[in-house]
Amino acid sequence: MEKTEVAAGDLFSIKAIRCDPANLGTADCSCICRCEDGSDYAIKTDKPIPAAPHSEWLCYHLGERVGLASPPCRVVELLDKALFFGSRWETGEVKSWWLKVQSGKIDIDDLKSSLSRIFAFDLFVHNPDRHLRNFLIRKQRQGFAVIAMDYSRAWLANGVPPPDIPLLPGCNTIQAHRILARIQPKFFVFDEAKTVLSNISKVKTIEIKNIIQRHPTQWLSHNELTGIIDWWESPKREQRITKILTGLSDGTCR
Repeated sequence: MEKTEVAAGDLFSIKAIRCDPANLGTADCSCICRCEDGSDYAIKTDKPIPAAPHSEWLCYHLGERVGLASPPCRVVELLDKALFFGSRWETGEVKSWWLKVQSGKIDIDDLKSSLSRIFAFDLFVHNPDRHLRNFLIRKQRQGFAVIAMDYSRAWLANGVPPPDIPLLPGCNTIQAHRILARIQPKFFVFDEAKTVLSNISKVKTIEIKNIIQRHPTQWLSHNELTGIIDWWESPKREQRITKILTGLSDGTCR
């Protein structure tokens, strides 16, 4: 296995200059920090979920690689010099966007491609916490866009390898999907989900290593790192993708 560790000094981290309590109604975001680039970042530390910084970092970058939009993210150096995950604070989001879809104020055609891609990606990284507020809906020059965020309870938070699918029917991700299906029965586009899963199958192990190389070594133990790389190289990754495709087609994953 190629060397995947880097020294913290080699990281392009950004320094926080002020940190305030998050007050977001979630236990996973510890604080909001104004950083030296003049922007605010939502910070995910290793409390209460030890794997959160790595899971957020990998899922943001992997998602961008396979066709999702996410907020910019950085390794943030907090006031106590600790290095954690920061997602740039995005404004202009549409509140209660699903009600606007239901009333026809937002055209579902603007959103359904991205919503379908995000759902397939969440199944792959085993994200059980994609509630409706974990989609960032933003007005564009024309129409609206969907930005995916918040993977602190996904990926490594569930162990390596990820648990078998489907997700539990009572989890936020499945419940949100079913609410959207009731609002707009034709919102899910199988071909968009298939595209994302096909893209994941093309991601090489070296790309995963490169993503991990760009975050602090302390975000992963040696055993976790080895487990991720071994699983990515194994047939089990492709088997998971095939099972998700089957479950999306016959409805057992939805």
